[in-house]
Amino acid sequence: MTTPSLLGLSHVSLSVRDRTAARDFWVTVMGFDVVADEDGYCLLFDHGTALAVILSDHDHQVADTFDECRTGLDHLALAVPDVEGLRSWLQRLDRMGVPHSEVTESEAGHHLNLRAPDDLPVELFVMKPEFAAGLGVDSTQPVASIG
Repeated sequence: MTTPSLLGLSHVSLSVRDRTAARDFWVTVMGFDVVADEDGYCLLFDHGTALAVILSDHDHQVADTFDECRTGLDHLALAVPDVEGLRSWLQRLDRMGVPHSEVTESEAGHHLNLRAPDDLPVELFVMKPEFAAGLGVDSTQPVASIG
């Protein structure tokens, strides 16, 4: 039986305590555009990646900050084209006063970590070509468009 195909990542929907703070982070820091900001949700979109981020406070029922040690999402990783791009992100975060890690290197690639409102971990990631090759993918293409 053949597995039906997937085109890639469509959107990420995040539960947040403060939709305004979360929206401001994703727009101001990460560069997403506001598509809709309604009573129940906020829809943001990045045209470069065709990725949508949806923010919901579930009628003000979200009570705790994020904890990657609970079942569910561990972190959100966004692909960056190259290490120079990662350094540009580092400079942008510094200019904006956004706390972050240093750029670190692993077997898989280069990483820069920060936290969105509600302590949500966001990783900016550059996959090493040799690691991508081991997966059978082109590391220069966003993961959502591999296929």
